[in-house]
Amino acid sequence: MWAKAPKPEQGGQRCWSPLHTHLTDTGAVVRLIWDEWLGQPAGSVVAADCGGDQDVAREVAALAGALHDIGKATRAFAGQVPEMKAEMVHRGGFTWSLAACDEDSRKLPHALAGQVIVERFLAARGVPAANARAFGVIVGGHHGVPPTGGELHVASAATRYLGHGEWDDARFALVDHVITRLGLEDAVESLRTVRLSDASQMLLSALVVMADWIASNAEYFPLVPAWRDSDDDPNVRARRGWDALALPRPWRATAESLTADPSDLLRTRFGVDFDANDVQLLAVESARAMPEPGLLLIEAVMGVGKTEASLLAAEVLAARFGFSGVFYGLPTRATADAMFLRVLRWWENLPGEDEGDRGVALRHGTASLNEAYRGLPRRRPTTTARSAENLDDDAPLASDHYVDIGRDVDAPVWAGRHGAPGGVVAHHWTSGRKQASFADSVIATIDHELLAALSSRHVVLRHLGLARQVVVLDEIHAADTWMFVYLARALEWLARYGVPVIAMSATLAPDQRRQLVEAYEKGRRARVSALAEESAVPRDAAGLVQPRFRRAASPMPEIPELDDYPRLTTLAGGVVTTRNAPPGAARGVDVEWLSGDHAALVKAVEPVLTAGGCVLVVRNTVRRAVETYRELRRVWGESVSLTHSRFVAFDRLRNDDWLRETFGPGDDGDRAGRIVVATQVAEQSLDVDFDLLVTDLAPIDLVLQRIGRLQRHAGRSRPAAASRPRCLVAGLEPSPSADVVPTPERGSTAVYGAHHLLRTAALLAEYDGRPLDLPTDVPVLVRRCYGAEPLGPATWQNAMTEAERDFRKAQSDAEHNATVYRLRAPGEASSLLGLLANETGEAETSTGIAKQVRQADGGFEVVLLVNDQDGLRLLPQFEDDRPLHRDVPPNRETERLLARSMVRVPGWVVGNESWTDQVLNDLSENYFREWQKSPVLGGQLILLLSPELTGRMGPFIVTYDAEVGLGVEK
Repeated sequence: MWAKAPKPEQGGQRCWSPLHTHLTDTGAVVRLIWDEWLGQPAGSVVAADCGGDQDVAREVAALAGALHDIGKATRAFAGQVPEMKAEMVHRGGFTWSLAACDEDSRKLPHALAGQVIVERFLAARGVPAANARAFGVIVGGHHGVPPTGGELHVASAATRYLGHGEWDDARFALVDHVITRLGLEDAVESLRTVRLSDASQMLLSALVVMADWIASNAEYFPLVPAWRDSDDDPNVRARRGWDALALPRPWRATAESLTADPSDLLRTRFGVDFDANDVQLLAVESARAMPEPGLLLIEAVMGVGKTEASLLAAEVLAARFGFSGVFYGLPTRATADAMFLRVLRWWENLPGEDEGDRGVALRHGTASLNEAYRGLPRRRPTTTARSAENLDDDAPLASDHYVDIGRDVDAPVWAGRHGAPGGVVAHHWTSGRKQASFADSVIATIDHELLAALSSRHVVLRHLGLARQVVVLDEIHAADTWMFVYLARALEWLARYGVPVIAMSATLAPDQRRQLVEAYEKGRRARVSALAEESAVPRDAAGLVQPRFRRAASPMPEIPELDDYPRLTTLAGGVVTTRNAPPGAARGVDVEWLSGDHAALVKAVEPVLTAGGCVLVVRNTVRRAVETYRELRRVWGESVSLTHSRFVAFDRLRNDDWLRETFGPGDDGDRAGRIVVATQVAEQSLDVDFDLLVTDLAPIDLVLQRIGRLQRHAGRSRPAAASRPRCLVAGLEPSPSADVVPTPERGSTAVYGAHHLLRTAALLAEYDGRPLDLPTDVPVLVRRCYGAEPLGPATWQNAMTEAERDFRKAQSDAEHNATVYRLRAPGEASSLLGLLANETGEAETSTGIAKQVRQADGGFEVVLLVNDQDGLRLLPQFEDDRPLHRDVPPNRETERLLARSMVRVPGWVVGNESWTDQVLNDLSENYFREWQKSPVLGGQLILLLSPELTGRMGPFIVTYDAEVGLGVEK
């Protein structure tokens, strides 16, 4: 029986992998992963199903790894290679009369066959059917998608493809051999009484996938000459391979964080010279007081230091409950990039019981373009270290066996301690797209947490990664109705695994707070009741709880509806605790309406600019931002800059870096007399400071977020014209009054809907002649905006009622549509059978975002290239004249440059069927077959521009300018 068929290796020798060797390799690797990487929290989920015994859980996991590929011992699989088939007939006498073609392997996938075989084997050993099914589905799903009940039924009857007689004898003999070789007899016996929960099945499935990928790598587990067996003890062979992979050992927090003064922790972790503030002190206190892993909500005003508070609390929770890193989720790529360096410094400064390398990953569509991430070494072993014959059986790999690969020579080297023990590295294996979940600490867009709730191939890998980490979610208010459907389900699973979650916002609506608490509590209750309900609740043939037996849910914990602020809410053990910090120094912000055209805007900002101040103008749409930029440019020239989402990645990153460097903390630099026109990209998670803010009307929480960029840094000198923080609100005509119903700007209504825009206008109108007080007014304004209280003059009420009706309808539609590909809840079924019956394929697109977890707007990305008489070229700002050959696959460096030339096209260009067909027909002409071999460019749309940077896409004229971005006109 073969796992990998013979193929020529270096020197012409044909090498293979016998099936029994691969099975014992994988089982032994599972044990090493369990002992040296998995960690106690994730292991405890499985142990809870094994009577609380970690040793039994470990052996059950190893058994799953040892049997995962037993489905290769079938006619359908073994007959794929005629040479192998002939050898098996000659040597073993196997019959092939009914199955002889290569198509058979597709008719009975080996993972599906494996589940059938494992369940039959366990039944013969006296294991109850339900227990065998709960274990067998791990084998059936080890390629990322568990089978359905229908598929399993058909496979069970597929004798033609399974083989019988000598095939059954051989399989059972092989299983017995593997079990004996690894000493797993007790694990088989334990399954008589152990029924794995769906949560354990999820984690064990991922563990087996991880072990299978490692054991399948011939670099770590060398093939042997054809027809020969490896004479190595499987545990020795696994140790060699595992040491050769050389994953960083998981970080283990010291006890210092449990008792040390929070101010001392702040100074040593972040390199600052001041004390922890009240919010940070309260965060540490709340984490220390948690009786078990739970949910911590931090609500505090913009700029108060919530990032530091969350990381201090995360360290405490990791120390108390044994977690080995953090997942830090941000709303956008730009905010993830901005946060990466801050988390990186913290991650490197943490003390740990093991001072080895610290693994980290940055996850979003353009992560490979982040200079700091590119500057990290991609740790991997040297060729000498990987060569098994050069290692003593028990010799661990020393640090000098490592080399750094993959760090770009043109990227600035990370200035941390990565050359010394305890340094931060991006390990080569966890830098891969699917394996990035396995890094100890991950900084990412929030999509990568939401994807844990998406019914998609290999979703189990995301669960395993998150089950080892403290999860921190920043700017949680930014999740809309669609995203909250996935966020809530992801929180249920995290709570089921006992993962601590920290969620932060300056402007959290009461309904959002309730949804977060209830989702986490549902998962906690699933954890508590998992074992008790297993035998008490009837289920159907697929393992789903029968509706008439579903128990009525007990009331959820009550959340006090208070306007105290800052506020920290803790949910642990089913109990909600609220703590309040002193509000701190009050800051008044003058809010004024700005009506009229661009001339009114010029007049309003002129006093601040001429006095050397700086101004931020936030528009709700790219179209409106570009129009404003062009008008202001006529007056203020090069002092005006523009940033929005419709730049190629190269320019977008340059804009973001310039924004942080120019308007961030520190000296005043080149701020004087500057205007930045931006869209929502400047709205949150950016530590920037402007003297005057002009913003389009938006929902109140977003207006407050934008105000968070206004005079953010205390102690900075301001011009007399900006001696007080002032926010001018535009995009509503006429200004609010009782005489007439105002109309929000059309683009703003398209983005946010009229309902919350009108309610925000009504709230801000109440501040006529008095300042908005920060932070005191923040929770009050958010609560009132998103509540049911009537707002505004009587003359507005008909328009507001109609706007609310439209909003409720859109919200209901979004909730319904979002559930189509949502993963089922923990405890909803007794096995993973059919878990991904509606799976979406791979969760990530080429840009790293799954459309399903964000409501699709029809937009898509293209690579912009210049097509001149000499061939294809990059855009001029790249200052790189290398020719791009259509018939040659790009090398790695060229791939990166092409990725930097990607830009998002707005969804309205495919607003009707006729436009869509014309656009796609034009783009399909730029299909370069050789480029499809690239993992970056395969399937990527390409738009060619003239040397003047204009082009056509269906009925649209497309232009690109490094200062203005992508222009699309019909």
